Amino acid sequence: MNNNDLIKEIASLKEQIKSLEEENRRLKELSITDELTGLYNYRYFYERLTHEVARNKRQNHPLSLIFLDVDSLKSFNDTYGHSGGNDVLKTIAQSIVKSIRKEVDSAYRFGGDEFAIILPEVHSEQAINIAKRIITNLSKSGFKDISISFGIAELNSDIDSETLIKYADEAMYLSKRDANKIHIYNPTFSHFLNK
Repeated sequence: MNNNDLIKEIASLKEQIKSLEEENRRLKELSITDELTGLYNYRYFYERLTHEVARNKRQNHPLSLIFLDVDSLKSFNDTYGHSGGNDVLKTIAQSIVKSIRKEVDSAYRFGGDEFAIILPEVHSEQAINIAKRIITNLSKSGFKDISISFGIAELNSDIDSETLIKYADEAMYLSKRDANKIHIYNPTFSHFLNK
């Protein structure tokens, strides 16, 4: 093999490697993305939350978690069909993306009609503003019969990622039972949630 052939062979191998790397990146993206909404999926949520909790604890920075749930999707599906319900889920996902910081915050379809948002460097009181922005963006979409319940929890040094999830989930379920659709986790309310 002469030098020219060797150079061509190396160039071909580099192109194949580049193509394989691109395909691997594409497959990774597909494996962590919810097909319907385009948000990240729940499997990636756990990986990302564990990473962010460790990072924010190490740096002693705030971190908030928002859980949100569509209140009336079943009745909406009964009225408009599942394709109408899917349109609602996609619209909510778009409203979330418009309301959070790109490349900093991350949004997930947690399952069914539940979503989660990880907010690094954000206190729970600031997370309320993000929830309100989501409500405003959703109201501009034209869906009139849809409401969302929000639960917010903030990381502290005493809790881990599983506890943070539990607290956000408890706050979300409290908001579903109340006229106020945004609740921050407060341990004094937890006895109401265990019934």
